[in-house]
Amino acid sequence: MVTRGRARGYTMLEISITLALFGVFLFIIVTMTSEMRRNEKKWPINFFAHPEVGSVLARMRRDIYDSTARPENFETYSSSPLTLIVYTINNDGTAETIVWDFTTPGEAHRKAFKATLLSSEWMARGLPLFMATAEPMPSGQDAIRIRAVDQEKKLAIDELIVPRPHA
Repeated sequence: MVTRGRARGYTMLEISITLALFGVFLFIIVTMTSEMRRNEKKWPINFFAHPEVGSVLARMRRDIYDSTARPENFETYSSSPLTLIVYTINNDGTAETIVWDFTTPGEAHRKAFKATLLSSEWMARGLPLFMATAEPMPSGQDAIRIRAVDQEKKLAIDELIVPRPHA
């Protein structure tokens, strides 16, 4: 700030530097906002607003990784894009048949059966429409492709999960 007699004010250099700093901060904010908007369009599912989506994917990954077989039918369920049936061996040595049922839009039902008795049931709501299909891999092993589309029919999730080899 310059003081000459009674006149006080800012020099042109001080004003220019202040405007340049303000311009840099404004540029950073606009850039960050545009990046956030681009990510919002790219990933239409808000995983933080709907933690059930992450929970469904985590449980499905675990079930598919641990699966030893994919039966075509189990009790009243038939394998289809909206119904995934996997057979797993638990850590305690017991076998389980797990049925993922996506037939109700916006919901996922996971039912685990020991022999023919229901041993556990889990459900999530507020989800995109999930589908699970078998995809043959070049190695000859079958992978499971998990796809989900949101309400606008945009692809939200597309994940390929290959079961672990079991001895």
